[in-house]
Amino acid sequence: MITASNRTQLSRERLWHFSRVHRIDRSRGFRSSVAIAIAMKVIAVVLLCVLINRTAGTKYPECRNPNQRRGLCVSIYLCVPLNSVIAKGELTDSEKQFIFESRCASDQSIPPVICCTADKDYDRTADARLLPDRSICGGDVVHPQILHGTEALLTQYAWIALLEYRPPNGLQLRTDCAGSLINHRYVVTAAHCVSEGTKYRNGDLVSVRLGEHDTRTAVDCQMGVCLPSAVRIPVEQIHIHESYGSRTYWYDIALIRLARDVAYSPAIRPVCLPSTVAVQHWQAGQSFTVAGWGSTETSRRSPVKLSSVLTYVDPNWCVHTYSNSIPLGESHLCASGNGRGDSCEGDSGGPLMAFQEGVWVLGGIVSFGQECGSHYFPGVYSDVIFYDSWIKETMRP
Repeated sequence: MITASNRTQLSRERLWHFSRVHRIDRSRGFRSSVAIAIAMKVIAVVLLCVLINRTAGTKYPECRNPNQRRGLCVSIYLCVPLNSVIAKGELTDSEKQFIFESRCASDQSIPPVICCTADKDYDRTADARLLPDRSICGGDVVHPQILHGTEALLTQYAWIALLEYRPPNGLQLRTDCAGSLINHRYVVTAAHCVSEGTKYRNGDLVSVRLGEHDTRTAVDCQMGVCLPSAVRIPVEQIHIHESYGSRTYWYDIALIRLARDVAYSPAIRPVCLPSTVAVQHWQAGQSFTVAGWGSTETSRRSPVKLSSVLTYVDPNWCVHTYSNSIPLGESHLCASGNGRGDSCEGDSGGPLMAFQEGVWVLGGIVSFGQECGSHYFPGVYSDVIFYDSWIKETMRP
């Protein structure tokens, strides 16, 4: 824990004497304090710029702070913005955590070496503007109950989207991938679902369908309850992760910006990102749910939305399992149904979900696997915890 040194305080007598001698005016003192505070901020920024300019290209390596802003790894005593936070004495829990997470990789020195920028705390402005909070995202009508899957209820997993491609022949739209709605305007999916290779095979991605349950019917009904027709929204823009393609099945994530905002309803809601409920890592034995319209054990595609429960697989074991075919890394997440369930062809880009803190969190994005439903090969997903900052940094209002 970082604490500030005790401050020396003027005695009441000295303050009284000082006020009498100098005839302090409160309003003037207040204006003076404001001016001093502004001047200190300006000085801090100037010193930071000087520090960066003088140290660029020297022994101080570049880095990214918890807000994903670029900075330099320096002693915390040389970082004016964070040093000013420490000097004030009473640190908030958020400030303490921000400073702790600002430490440069593998640093164990005292005083610590941190990633210095102009930031003093987490930047929550963009999150609040772009992402729904837990009162809106990840809600569901039931607690958790594809291959060997169970049919989902009508409003269950209401963030799952079908990606619609127009084939070169211009005939009926194809739905070979899925995605997850994360706010009024964005759907997250796998990069391979919107890559040039997929475009060549399936055609252009032209729209996203939300609020779907049974692809055979225009209006979905279940147990006497019917919902409005699914909503089809054109695609405005596709943003593939900048490093996708650099290694096979790495950085397999993309954002789809819709052409207009989608209204939330019982059948259309966003899923929460891990950071919304402060999920930072997955535990052994973690339960996940995968859902979609992918291949089943009896047919090429399921006409209805199915779900299946999976279990988190130890990363080291998963890396070993795929070592002879696909190298895996920290951006991957593995989950298995032990032969009782799995994601499969057609589920790509769809969600792997965890029920955390009373809401559904997007844990992974269906990426690839070997032998659907295999006891030996678990399914591999893009770990959303790894990409959480990238998602928020890439989105725009």
